[in-house]
Amino acid sequence: MDNNEFSFDALFKCSEFRRCESTKTSYAYNELEHFIGKNIKDDDIADELKSDIEHYRCLSFDDGFIQGFCFAVKAIKFLMKI
Repeated sequence: MDNNEFSFDALFKCSEFRRCESTKTSYAYNELEHFIGKNIKDDDIADELKSDIEHYRCLSFDDGFIQGFCFAVKAIKFLMKI
């Protein structure tokens, strides 16, 4: 990744970047998967829903990280003005 250009995709693919998720979020997604497994009798539909859940889980993590990162940059810029 070029130091003059910033790419969140490159950051997420970097081997030094480690995904961290709050235990509250992890618990909520696990409960949802458990609920689907228990209440959806058709295995194909349950597997498709679980796959979608994992996809949305990754998207929400990435979006949360990007929002936090942008907030941190704005906070640093603000503090540098003082």
